[in-house]
This record gives sequence, C-alpha cells and structure tokens, in this order.
Amino acid sequence: MPHIKWTNDLSVGIQAIDIDHKLLISLINQLQDSIEEGLGDKTIGSVLNALLDYTFYHFGREELMMQVCGFPDLEQHKKIHEKLKENLLDIQNRFLGDHAAIEEKEILDFMNNWLTEHIKGTDAKYAPYMENKEGALEKANTEFTDQMAGDVT
Repeated sequence: MPHIKWTNDLSVGIQAIDIDHKLLISLINQLQDSIEEGLGDKTIGSVLNALLDYTFYHFGREELMMQVCGFPDLEQHKKIHEKLKENLLDIQNRFLGDHAAIEEKEILDFMNNWLTEHIKGTDAKYAPYMENKEGALEKANTEFTDQMAGDVT
C-alpha cells in the first residue's frame, strides 16, 4: 500500500489545520512503516496511540476555528468527528484486547481513506468560511494551544 503523500488538493488553506493534517499523514505513514517492517505490537500500539491523541487534539482545534468563523454546518461536522473518534477508539480497543483480532490492513485502509476523504470532502466545506479571517483564526489557535498546554501541566 503506498504512503499518503501531501498534495495541494489536501490543503484547506489554513496553516494550522494543514500542519495538523500533515502530521496526521506522517503518523499514518509511520504506522504503515511499523506494520510493514514487522516492528511488533508494542511499536504499532505506540504509533496508534499517538495517532489517536493527535486526532483528538486536531478535532478540537478545527472545531474551535470553525466556530470562530461561523461555519453553519459545525454541529454536523462535530457529529462526523464523533463517529470517526468512535471508529478509532474501536480499532484501538480491539488492538489492545487482542492484537490478532484486527487486521493491520483494516487499520491502514480505514485511516488512509478516512483522512484523505475527510479532508477533501468534509473539511473542504469550511475553508471558504475561514478566508480573510486570519486574525480570528490566529487568536482561536493561540487560545486553543494555550488551553491544551495548561491541560498537560
């Protein structure tokens, strides 16, 4: 299975969100490398945990930015995020419960398809609402980052 490559059609035009998406792509590619190289369940589990943690972090940032820009379909987008989180948690729980109970290809196929389809389809819809709102987006991003840093300490 080929790695996901960042292309301009994956960009939503918002720097912080594009950086998040690039990092998620990197984590999915690391997961694929770990699986293909047979690095073992501990490594795969560690990468899977990082992917889940960053996905949840990203969704929080993205939802706040959509809210600040008055995206009218925010609640629907949040529902899609919740479903994706449930799917990711299900994969993680099945993996943790019995590594053999889940096919590695299933994990990779889901993550590859989910990320690229979500960005190109669902995320692309909010991009026009964020145009020319750099100040509001930067403020929301700073507040979110500060809040998350406060949650860690």
